[in-house]
Amino acid sequence: MTEEERLVKNNRIREQGRLTREKRKGQICRVYRVKIDISHFTQAQRVHMKMLFVEAKWLYNDALTFMNDNDHDINDYDTTIHTVYGLDKDKLPVTHELEYLGSQMKQSIIQGIKHSLKGLASLKKHNHTVGSLRYKSDYVSINLQQHRLTYRFYDEWHIGLQGFRERIRIRGANQFWNIHGIELANAKLLNLPDGYYLAVTTYCNKGGETRKYKPEIGIDMGIKTTITTSDGRKYKVLIEESERIKKCQRLIARRKKGSSNQYKARKLLRIAYHRLTSRKKDIANKIVHELLEHEHVYMQDENLSGWHKGLFGKTIQHSVSGLVKAKLIHNERVTVLSSREPATKYCPLCGKLKKDMTLADRIYECECRYREDRDVHAARNMILLSKKNTCGTQGINAFGEDVRRRQKCCNADLVELGSHQSARGGSSPKEESRG
Repeated sequence: MTEEERLVKNNRIREQGRLTREKRKGQICRVYRVKIDISHFTQAQRVHMKMLFVEAKWLYNDALTFMNDNDHDINDYDTTIHTVYGLDKDKLPVTHELEYLGSQMKQSIIQGIKHSLKGLASLKKHNHTVGSLRYKSDYVSINLQQHRLTYRFYDEWHIGLQGFRERIRIRGANQFWNIHGIELANAKLLNLPDGYYLAVTTYCNKGGETRKYKPEIGIDMGIKTTITTSDGRKYKVLIEESERIKKCQRLIARRKKGSSNQYKARKLLRIAYHRLTSRKKDIANKIVHELLEHEHVYMQDENLSGWHKGLFGKTIQHSVSGLVKAKLIHNERVTVLSSREPATKYCPLCGKLKKDMTLADRIYECECRYREDRDVHAARNMILLSKKNTCGTQGINAFGEDVRRRQKCCNADLVELGSHQSARGGSSPKEESRG
């Protein structure tokens, strides 16, 4: 290829990339995970799949050695090599031949190192303390850059991977197979404790129809109840370590350090922890889905790490509060209050703070005869305080009336008092009683 032909090709690729980026702005990106069925694999296929990740680890570590030993630039690393160097378990130099790893897989591994270095440089630029990239003992994710080249879907049940001659059976493609107008982008080949997976990135056009949401909602996170909503729903989720995990830990302690039996026991432990994490993620996803059915969600930036370090370490560790918070906090339909807002101590009727409130008090009672469950009260205050901070107005009247409609314990004169308060423009209940 001449220099002129190469420039024409690069310009064509650059223009195609620009058009694709423009198109992606009007599309929704979703990632679906399908499981690779190895039950019908031959022995050669099992070795091939295993060695992909082993050779990826060798190549990754060799690239780090290339940068660290001679202070070379990662851009000068040759991705067409077939021999890499490393150390065995006794720290002795050894040579490895790359027989299974494809050309685009090699390029994606080096590209991943470049992205990691770019991220570290960005953090350092913003005055963060950063370290350096470390050698890996396991490589669990290989990026497959192009659909129809590095991987392809033959049908709903079979895929092809670079280097594999036979079709590979999968399960789970029905999640996206029948979606109209869906486009497949890159994918990641994953080596998880319970098997091999393919995480496929997809794009589809945004729908023109308007979705009907439920009314806005506030949520409160706590210790006794994991999540409480402003409409009275309570989620209490505690998933403790199973007996299988404890048994595997005892098994590891009895095995000789560094032996193959200890390695097998550690693998069993990873599988048990992976199942535990999957259960937590499943419950967290279902809770988040229910909450995002509402038009807007109000929550507080709770100091969960502080709770974990304090007296409630195991409760926070076994709950899904952190997962739910992480999934909600960056959503565009979620408003997050500062952790300094007195959501629990604030009275929505008179505006006073009940400073003597303790964790043992499960019912909030105020001098103005307002009475409500502690967690539901805090969740409703999330909405009130958010509107008060954003709009600059108290917003107590409308919310106070709504609260009084829902609580049965208040007297009829208090309801009437709220209506007079709204009509007069927001004088305090204390002033009304004096009048």
